[in-house]
Amino acid sequence: MDIALETIGLSYKFPDGNGIENITFQVKRGDVYVLYGGHHAGKSVLLQTIMGTLRSQSGTIKLFDNMDYEQERCRIGFVPEIPVVLGKLTPADMLHYFSLSFGAPENHVADLLHLNLKEKKAVCRLPLSTQRLVNLGISLLGNPDLILMDDPFSGLDKEESEHLLSVLSFLNESRHTTFLLAGQDYAILSRIASKYGVMANGRLLGELTDQKLREGCQRCVKLRTPQLEKAIPILRTSFPEFEVLSNDLIRIFDANEQSGTINALLINAGIEVSEIWRAGMEPTDYLLKMAGGVNCDSNDTK
Repeated sequence: MDIALETIGLSYKFPDGNGIENITFQVKRGDVYVLYGGHHAGKSVLLQTIMGTLRSQSGTIKLFDNMDYEQERCRIGFVPEIPVVLGKLTPADMLHYFSLSFGAPENHVADLLHLNLKEKKAVCRLPLSTQRLVNLGISLLGNPDLILMDDPFSGLDKEESEHLLSVLSFLNESRHTTFLLAGQDYAILSRIASKYGVMANGRLLGELTDQKLREGCQRCVKLRTPQLEKAIPILRTSFPEFEVLSNDLIRIFDANEQSGTINALLINAGIEVSEIWRAGMEPTDYLLKMAGGVNCDSNDTK
């Protein structure tokens, strides 16, 4: 198995207790892996620790099956959420400045990103989307095999997001560039993600492929019973994954084809079932549940 990135027990804690703790995961070559979570989930800290901006306090990082981090670090590109700008340099000036370090021509990168190198305004005076594209262009000068991007679509309008998405898709599909993206905009991230790692409070709570996420959203059964307290111990023996939504309503996961079995199980135990139906969840709600977010009702089919 060709692995672009592997972390084992990676931790970094700030004095106030925030940070990341015991992060273990893998990103396969060619994947678009999305770190999904809200603010203060630890996504940015994890990216900075992988980049080496923050030195991990414990754990290990392996890049491209090599334990020698420094030897492989040059194969990583990084695009921060808040773009880096240099004084009054224009896009052409910034790309040229960094191309001298990488020894790579900047025109090819500009063409790929559709950047206007004749722009006379300083990068700092240009729209956020252009600033972010310039930063992506700088990362591409090093011809990276793995690119880390922190909340790349935040602050962008629909057209800007579509353009950036098309660039990332092209790099992934045509150049086989691996991506590790952090964010929480499921609507746009879902169009490119191959795998999700759900984070909250500095921990990686779970991982699932895009296919598993979509399957999970459909595998729910809801039932209503006035004897919920008695029903829960019975259900728990065969269906341990559930969520109590109110004093008479429960949602059971991974059971969308077993509503009849559930109904019979409760009736045979003398439990009254007022209603039972298959239900689905929006993917964002499913991810929120994984991350310990507020309970979100589903789009039900009855």
